[in-house]
Amino acid sequence: MSMIETLLTSAVVAALVGGYVSLVNSERKIQIENVTQERAKWREQIRVNAIKVHRVASKIPLEGENPSLVELRMVFELLLNPHDPEDVAILKCIEKLDDSKEPAKRLPEFSKRLAFLLKHDWERAKREAKPWWGRHPFKKPLRESLG
Repeated sequence: MSMIETLLTSAVVAALVGGYVSLVNSERKIQIENVTQERAKWREQIRVNAIKVHRVASKIPLEGENPSLVELRMVFELLLNPHDPEDVAILKCIEKLDDSKEPAKRLPEFSKRLAFLLKHDWERAKREAKPWWGRHPFKKPLRESLG
């Protein structure tokens, strides 16, 4: 092989590797941006609906609408993971609010469970946004629970 052939071959290989790395980086950036934006919207929906649950359980009138706790439970059912025991516990907590004679006493449990959910999701989003070399493979964010 001549010197020119060697240079051309290495230039082609370098161009292919550079193109591949660029493609992977742009795909990852697009995915992170989209997932992060959707997660931010999801967290905001959780917060807005949590306030509605709090107001309905506390018998504070809502402006323009009057959902029941049954309706709000359904909203949360559509937002949460039906296979996660902690998410199911949030749904049961809303049911207990609806069945309780004094729902205001049960609101702290509901709030705490949602706080754990939101904190866990925030930590996951931060971890996923880091480059692969900045993520510890065995240190995934754990979700706290009330037990």
